[in-house]
Amino acid sequence: MVPLAPVRPVGRKETTPLRSTSGQHFSRLDHLRAFAAYLVFVWHFLHMTPDYPVPYASQPVFPLALFDEGHTGVALFMTLSGYLFAKLVGDSDIDFPNFLWNRVMRLAPLLVVCLAAWFVIGRVTGEPIAVSDFIKGFVLPTWPRGAWSISIELHFYLMFPLLLMLVRRQGPGALMMVIAGALFLRLYWWMTFGEVQHIAYWTIFGRIDQFVFGMMFAYATMSGMLRRQALNIVAAIAVLSFLVIWTQFDAMGGFNNRDGSPSTHPIWIVIPTVEAITFGALIAWYDGASFRIPTAIDHALTRVGEWSFSIYLLHFFPIIAMRHAFWGRIGSAGDFYIAWPIATLAFIAFLPVAAMSYMFFEKRFLAFRKPYLRQRAAAAQVA
Repeated sequence: MVPLAPVRPVGRKETTPLRSTSGQHFSRLDHLRAFAAYLVFVWHFLHMTPDYPVPYASQPVFPLALFDEGHTGVALFMTLSGYLFAKLVGDSDIDFPNFLWNRVMRLAPLLVVCLAAWFVIGRVTGEPIAVSDFIKGFVLPTWPRGAWSISIELHFYLMFPLLLMLVRRQGPGALMMVIAGALFLRLYWWMTFGEVQHIAYWTIFGRIDQFVFGMMFAYATMSGMLRRQALNIVAAIAVLSFLVIWTQFDAMGGFNNRDGSPSTHPIWIVIPTVEAITFGALIAWYDGASFRIPTAIDHALTRVGEWSFSIYLLHFFPIIAMRHAFWGRIGSAGDFYIAWPIATLAFIAFLPVAAMSYMFFEKRFLAFRKPYLRQRAAAAQVA
């Protein structure tokens, strides 16, 4: 769940939201990015430890399982990545070195600082993180805290040109072959090892569904294959079905299997796909929705979306202290209906920290980004 907020070209006055190097900005995608960051923050506030402040076995009423199992925010981040890149690239070609350079400038500075901080903290607290974990983290999910998901984003960046080539040679429907292959792999893994949660949640073999469905919904809407009326119906059915499934999933034990042990349930074969379809439909619907959002709310959500990468990586540092601070003053632990609103207050309280991280650190590196889109040769010859 990594935010990929477009940024504006260097040299403009600071009067408009940050844009991509192509000059495009989609504020509603920032809104969804803010929501994804909120889900992940609440998830860690409620469930960083088995019984405090909310036990793993809590079962809130429909549709609040969405927040009790807020790890799904990572899936929303990744579906947004696939959707955004497909929409930004469109019919253009990619200068791949510049594309990768921009991703490094966007993500690496804060990531490196956080990894270094966790390394030092591990040494000080007597729980050291092996240097080999930092090296293996480029391939395996061994980077600490939320950093593991950044490596999955890197895997997608490396695959993106190949996925783009597949779409242009065979059409967007060819991406279903990628989904089918991922589903088959997860089925085989479960039949062989008796569990599939590990690769479904922590690796590209589960997350590829989300990137790919994000791309597919972007192409379907841009090409007109999925018109507004049909998209409204698809999104409504997908979101409602997901909330029903997520409520049942939570009641079955959810991510933490009630006691914190790995889940062996075969539902993990399809969870990445269910999340991908739901969030792909939601993103496409919300991105093109015609209803007007009050300006103040639009600006506020856009800013939180811009800060979401800092929220995602930095909230791991104070989350335990914040949780104890809030619970030290208000009520007792164990009640989801008390803990969830308090988690929301903690999220709001953390926003100034994320804002400062973005404004005074992350943003400094965006000036080094380079344009990576160029007109396709075939299109140039026709013109």
